[in-house]
Amino acid sequence: MTENQYHKEYREYLEFALQKYLQEKEGLSEYDARTQVMQDFENVEKRARLAGYL
Repeated sequence: MTENQYHKEYREYLEFALQKYLQEKEGLSEYDARTQVMQDFENVEKRARLAGYL
């Protein structure tokens, strides 16, 4: 596995985990969670880490 492929897979996993966080902990729909992660990835990641989700 190349380094770029690893980073791509890691990023995809992290995006999925953040979407799940928004759905399970903040009650967003799948569509809204996906949209929010795309628009404000860093902020969502920060909130998930502070909540102990990641």
